[in-house]
Amino acid sequence: MFQGQLMALAAALSCALSRNLYNMMGERLTSDMIGYVRMFVAVPLGFILLLLFEGSFPTGYSVQTYLMAFLSGFIGFFLCDYFMFKAIVTIGSRETAVIMTLNPALTAVMSFFIFSEILSGVQILGMVITICGVVLMVFGEKGTKEKTENSVLKTGLICAFLGAVLQSVSDITAKAALSDVPSVSTNMLRLLGGLAAWIVFGFIKRKDYAVQFKTFKDSRYVLMMFFSVLLGPVLGVTLTLKAMEMIPAGVVRSLSQTSPVFLIPIDLIRKKKVSALSLVGTLVSVAGVVLLF
Repeated sequence: MFQGQLMALAAALSCALSRNLYNMMGERLTSDMIGYVRMFVAVPLGFILLLLFEGSFPTGYSVQTYLMAFLSGFIGFFLCDYFMFKAIVTIGSRETAVIMTLNPALTAVMSFFIFSEILSGVQILGMVITICGVVLMVFGEKGTKEKTENSVLKTGLICAFLGAVLQSVSDITAKAALSDVPSVSTNMLRLLGGLAAWIVFGFIKRKDYAVQFKTFKDSRYVLMMFFSVLLGPVLGVTLTLKAMEMIPAGVVRSLSQTSPVFLIPIDLIRKKKVSALSLVGTLVSVAGVVLLF
């Protein structure tokens, strides 16, 4: 009983822990370096997940399907991750996760215009509440920052918002072209598209990365990278897929956006200064997401 809901919540907790590890790695690594190394860990683990769930690499689809899958991966695992990791390193994992709760609302609006999917009154109310929660969190964070840090805060907030928008574009791209491809296979193709983009980007930044790779001589950062990927793209995805086998996908997507709530106690344990307004905004935004589905 409630196994599906518990798995979805476990996936949210797993992703919350993963984002917090990214935040910790940001103390020594740049955001793009984190995204770069992450893909080289995520692809092999994603392939293992593919073999466990579907047994073989996805073949037999049209060229257009593969191109759209790679495009979705380029947008989601490269462009979106680039801005999301920059936001996590700049403003924090919980703050970024709160702004990323805009993703379901943005996806719903895009689906309305592209696929003519009708939004109910409750869904529209959910979007308004989510936006209000994000606004409260932003004002709460401004109250905890010094004036000299406002420009850094603004940069982080913009990057997080761009991450949410790009994630929605990636979701829509996948939905438009990959409706007939199993979820794990779709994720594998998207991972390959993201990896290809990061390889090209890494070639351009190779001098900068050569210096930062020295950080991985410290075994702590190797372990943090491994567990952040294991908790996010691997365990988080697996729990989400299993939950979707038991309960409606909309409910799973709603529960998976509760990760900001799990990050509140982590912020408090790390003795990070958190305003009451920011906490209220976090809870309100998550409540709005729940109404969306």
